[in-house]
Amino acid sequence: MEIKKHLFLTAASKRIILAVGILAFNIPAARPAKDDTTSTRQVPVLIRHEAFTVNALVQTGFRFSLRKDNFQGGRTFQVYNARLSFHGTMDDKFDYRISFNTTPSPALLDAYLSYRTSDAFRLTAGIQKPVQTLDYIPDPGSTDFITRARITGLLVQSRELGISAEGKTGGLYYYGGIFNGNRQLLNNNHAFYAIGRLQYTLNPGEYGDLQLAIQGSHGNSPGVRSGSNGPLLRGKRTLFGGDIKMETFRLLVAAEYLAGRVEIEEVPGTAEFISGYYFTGGYRVSENNVFLTRWQSWGYREMNFRDYQLTLGMNHAFSEFTGFQFNFDLYTPDTGNIHSGFSLLFQLQF
Repeated sequence: MEIKKHLFLTAASKRIILAVGILAFNIPAARPAKDDTTSTRQVPVLIRHEAFTVNALVQTGFRFSLRKDNFQGGRTFQVYNARLSFHGTMDDKFDYRISFNTTPSPALLDAYLSYRTSDAFRLTAGIQKPVQTLDYIPDPGSTDFITRARITGLLVQSRELGISAEGKTGGLYYYGGIFNGNRQLLNNNHAFYAIGRLQYTLNPGEYGDLQLAIQGSHGNSPGVRSGSNGPLLRGKRTLFGGDIKMETFRLLVAAEYLAGRVEIEEVPGTAEFISGYYFTGGYRVSENNVFLTRWQSWGYREMNFRDYQLTLGMNHAFSEFTGFQFNFDLYTPDTGNIHSGFSLLFQLQF
C-alpha cells in the first residue's frame, strides 16, 4: 500500500509541474490586477465545476540567514508547498475534499465528507483542518506572512482525524469537534481530543469588519508531538486563547494570544505552561501592494525562557493568481545570539 501511495503521489506531483504554465495565485493581502490575460480567464472554466473542482498551490522561494547559521533553514532554496486538491458538492448538501502535499514528502492533508443543512449547520467527518486559532484559519496560499506564528507551531496541529460541526447565524460563528488527537493517525490510547471555537463579527460599516473570538481544546495524547514542531507530549494538554481582527481596504490589524498547559517529555513530573502572542499590522499602499509587520513572543514557564521575533513583510500580486512575498525576520532569544535573515516566496495558485 505504501508503494502504491508513493507512486500515486509522485505521478500527481508531475502533473502539478506540467500545470504550472496555467496556474495563477492570489495573496489575499494584495488585490489582483484587473487586466488578466485571456488564458488566465479560461482557467476557472477548465477546472471548476460544482461537483468536481481542481485546486493547486505551488510555492517556491529562498531563505538567507545573515549569520551563516541555521536560522529558518540557513541559506537555501526551498519548495514550501506543492499541493493538489479535489473537492465538490453533490445534491446541494454533501461536500467532499481530498488534498495532499508532495513536499517535503508525499503526505495526505484532507480527506473528508460533510453534510450541510444550511449556513447554520455543517457536519464534517474525516481528516480535516480544525478551525481553532486565527493564525491557522487561512490556507497556506492566503497567509499574510511566509511563516505562521511560532506559538501556533508549538501548540496547534494542522490536521486532525475526527468529526466536527460548524455554522453561522448572523454575526455568530461556532465550531466544535471531537478527534483522535493523533494528527491523521488512528487513536493510540482510546481517549479523544475536543476542540472548540466561538467567534462573533461586528460590522462597523466604513471601518470594516471587527472579528472577536475565543477558542480552546483538551485531551490526553501521549506520544504525539505538540503542534507541528513543539515538544513531545507524554499525557494531557489543555489549550486556550483569544483573538481579534479588523480589516478594511487599506488597514489590517490582528492580535492573538494562545496558551497551553501540556504534559511533555522534557518536563517530567509536572505540566509545562507554554504561552505566546502576536500583533500584526498591515497597510495597502496600492491595489497590488501591501506592507506588513508582526511582533511575536513565545515562552516556557518551567523551562524559564521567552523569545521574541520581529517580521517585516511585503506582499505583491502580479495577477489574480500569481504573487510574491518578502519577509525580513529579526529573532531575539532569551539567551544566545540574535539571529536575522530574509525569505522570498513566489506563488501560483488556482
